[in-house]
Amino acid sequence: MSTGIENSRNAQESADYADQLLRKNHALASALTKAAEELKNLKTQMTYLGEPPTSFATFIKVDSYSPAHDGARLASAQVFHNGRRIIVAVSPTVAVSRLVPGEQVLLNENLVLTSSRADLGIGPLRVVDEVLDSQRLLVSDTAGATTVVRRSSELADKTIDHGDRIRLDPSATFAMERLDDADADEMLLEEVPDVRFEDIGGLNDQIQAVRDAVELPYRHRELFEQFHLTAPKGVLLYGPPGNGKTLIAKAVARELIESAKPAEGVFLSVKGPEILNKYVGESERLIRSIFKRARAKATEGVPVIVFIDEMDSLLRVRGTGISSDVENTIVPQFLAELDGIVALANVIVIGASNRVDMIDPAVLRPGRLDVKVRIPRPTRTQAAAVLTRYLDDSLPTASPAQKLIDAGLDAIYQHTSETLVCELQTGEGAWHPVYFDDLISAASLKNIVDRAKTRAIKAAIAAPSTVSGITQADMIAAVTMEYDDTVGSIAGLSAQQWSSVQGLEFGRILAVRHAPTHSGDEVLS
Repeated sequence: MSTGIENSRNAQESADYADQLLRKNHALASALTKAAEELKNLKTQMTYLGEPPTSFATFIKVDSYSPAHDGARLASAQVFHNGRRIIVAVSPTVAVSRLVPGEQVLLNENLVLTSSRADLGIGPLRVVDEVLDSQRLLVSDTAGATTVVRRSSELADKTIDHGDRIRLDPSATFAMERLDDADADEMLLEEVPDVRFEDIGGLNDQIQAVRDAVELPYRHRELFEQFHLTAPKGVLLYGPPGNGKTLIAKAVARELIESAKPAEGVFLSVKGPEILNKYVGESERLIRSIFKRARAKATEGVPVIVFIDEMDSLLRVRGTGISSDVENTIVPQFLAELDGIVALANVIVIGASNRVDMIDPAVLRPGRLDVKVRIPRPTRTQAAAVLTRYLDDSLPTASPAQKLIDAGLDAIYQHTSETLVCELQTGEGAWHPVYFDDLISAASLKNIVDRAKTRAIKAAIAAPSTVSGITQADMIAAVTMEYDDTVGSIAGLSAQQWSSVQGLEFGRILAVRHAPTHSGDEVLS
């Protein structure tokens, strides 16, 4: 009995041991399978890592294409690789007919062309200097170095002009894409101005001079041809700031555009400092772009005015060392473009500047900006005409508008301690007084009226039952506020530079002394 039980126990232990061995065998088999898979992956990776590198090249053209003895077709191609033009074999798996000049292709370790890659849209930028023929372009980089490149198939049928920006392929062999000049588009203001001559007061003689230069050649072209008289290419409006230079340019443009048949035209406006760019060649490119736009519009038969404000900042006298001598390249580019529009009777350049002495003389010589019109500070009579534009009997006033105007003029044009802005010391050591009317401008006259209106509105809000409108006291107080701002604006400025911008003709200035009633005897040199 006991022997049977012992045998049964042994049998069970043997079975359990067998199960344990089976489980270990399954675990070992699973581990071996996993190890085999990992080994396979490692072999694959080693094979991949051990493969020789492939390199990029630029496809130029098919060099030869002929059938082989076994019926396959053998091809070779010209490519640009590592700075060299070479001929490589083309893999039979590549569709040769689909290769496009300028696209990127892959070469294996044996320099066999194995596949192509889509254009990534990257590459160096160049500016077109000249269209040599239907296939070649002469381009330059920002340093002025020139290169001849070929058009890609994308640009084969597209119009490319001088000054256009293009993207080359990475090898700088093919012109791949023409880029829009977005920065020039943002810079240019193309409009029909909303300013009329009736909006400008006190500058009748100056307005007439500008109109004679701009409107007469356009409206009476036949007479100019009959008298062999060439229309001016440009007009320069110069004088102290805030006296209507921009307004005159806009009013002339509006009248010229309205006189066109059909009534359409273009006023291209840009500020000189906006063209300046720290990158070499960019400013010149922007100038080319502006004149390119003007030419395109003028060929449509419409009048085009290119208005450049703050021209002195762009076209400084060459050799002054200002702006890192950038004017040495900008001025010639501007002159080249200006001289290039001689045949376009519909284009005229109007420049505005506070510092005509800083503009390169070549820009101002006859045949270029040869019509120069000074826009001075308003005399008392001219100031009255300006104030009449903003102050009349249609407004709520406590007295006739003319009395308000006279009160304001009396406060402005008196020479007393109340209107002394500063004193300037000249080279010989003498001090010269500068009064408020020496610095008055059309802009400040408008600001005076606006201040007076604001005072009247605040009075009406405070006491609505006793609204009397603008009073003489409002006008005098407005003049005082404008005077105080003028005195305060001098602080911290260079005496010589400030006096030059303001058009004060005292010669060499050593120092400026604030009016004693405001800033004591503070002296700024």
